[in-house]
Amino acid sequence: MKDFLLKRKRVFIILTPALLGMLYMILCFVNIRQSIWFDESFSAYLTRFDLKSIWEFTAADVHPPLYYFTLKAWAHLFGHVDFAMRMLSVVFGALAILFAFLWLKYKYGLKAAMIAGFLLSISPVFIRYGQEMRMYTMVAAIVFAATYFLQLAIDNKQKKWWIIYAILVALGMWTHYFAFFAWCAHLVYLFVTYGKSFWKKKLWMPYLLAILLYLPWMPSMFAQIQNVQQNGFWISSVSVVTMADYFSEDLYYTMAYEVQNWILVLATVTVSAILFVAVRYHKQMVMLLSMALVPLASLVALSLPPLSPMFIPRYIMYAMMAIPMVAGVGISMLTNELALNKRKKMHFIQRPGLIGACFILIVGGSSIIGIANVYAKGNYNVYNDTKSASKDLYNLIIDLDNGHNLPIISSSQWLYYDLSAYTSEEHPILFLDEQTDYKYGSTVPLKQSYFGRIDNLDAWLEKHDGFWYVGTAPENPYENQLEFPREGWRVTEITNQRFNDKSDTYQILKLERE
Repeated sequence: MKDFLLKRKRVFIILTPALLGMLYMILCFVNIRQSIWFDESFSAYLTRFDLKSIWEFTAADVHPPLYYFTLKAWAHLFGHVDFAMRMLSVVFGALAILFAFLWLKYKYGLKAAMIAGFLLSISPVFIRYGQEMRMYTMVAAIVFAATYFLQLAIDNKQKKWWIIYAILVALGMWTHYFAFFAWCAHLVYLFVTYGKSFWKKKLWMPYLLAILLYLPWMPSMFAQIQNVQQNGFWISSVSVVTMADYFSEDLYYTMAYEVQNWILVLATVTVSAILFVAVRYHKQMVMLLSMALVPLASLVALSLPPLSPMFIPRYIMYAMMAIPMVAGVGISMLTNELALNKRKKMHFIQRPGLIGACFILIVGGSSIIGIANVYAKGNYNVYNDTKSASKDLYNLIIDLDNGHNLPIISSSQWLYYDLSAYTSEEHPILFLDEQTDYKYGSTVPLKQSYFGRIDNLDAWLEKHDGFWYVGTAPENPYENQLEFPREGWRVTEITNQRFNDKSDTYQILKLERE
């Protein structure tokens, strides 16, 4: 295999990342049109505003603004439909694979980059969040690009690489606060590599430049951190189960309690194989292991009392992505070692190629099961045991409307967000100012919005003879209809629908003037 790769090295260097990126994109496309859920609809909603407003709204929420700026520009070019806006995440995922491949090829060679790149491209969690209109793959692309340029800066000692690295560090922080833990992993690597020389070589200077580039957003960052710590958050406390769920989600996109029977056996073998190569080659994989472990350990430590829990696996997805990369690099090193130490008369099962193939099948087999779970679960929210059905709900209302082009009023701000991504001139999605609780940071855009808000319901009703009113159904929906906050209107049609076993039951009312 070595001779084969050497003869065609240039071709493989060009084709491999392109093919891996294409594979990843194809796997993302399979169910990319699933219903939008709240986090995605919030992203889509912000793209309607100008950059100044996006800055102000994100300052009141929990994430920095760079992703939203990028999504707005992307939507301007390719449209505001769900498929087009989700494509941004797919593209960033492919870029993350490219930069991971470039770094691994530079550091460990072509074979390691090919194996690790393949395992990365079929990672279930990576595919899942490549389908989501959020910033996670963008962060991964920035982190892997920064890792590559850091390696170039260390080896080539040219200022341009350090400047590029510093810019990427700042961009990561402008995209997601938890990119900070990736830079902590880089610092661990630098300290392990250079020790006290870290200060003598002035390796701290790129971070100073990154801080300077990040200064405009720092007041907002500290305000958000203080708000989370003082007022708490919806995230559960960290426990042993949390750790088990973290790794089962990475391998299978499922919770630990769901890993049963023969899949549990495969999970045990997969984890054992990854641990084996990680321990055996830990000195050669300091950076990769730092990327996998430092963000995880840091986030666990910062989620323990008296601090408010902040542990959400997708927030450090780049660390989850380091695990298949560790596996790929380890497999390459193991087969190289076996090839160097091979005996003249080697048993068939001791051949490096066969052993490497077995390792790839073990880790890749877990990923295949995980991809199947991604497709089956879709936009399942493990935190509240629900699955979004916003697109199905919207399509049902359109079918019921039968071409009358009546407006649609949602009964809560949360349902409005979920439906707002599908709004159109023919069927505008609206919400009632008088029914909206604006105490949450995510509702600030609604409070200051000129999209979809009905400020004066009485004045609005005078201009309409009919509309649809939709909300989650009461416990006994046929006896207790959703209450619309005005008299003088009668319900002429009522429909109750639950779209899957994890979705809410929705009640759709058609109201007309009495």
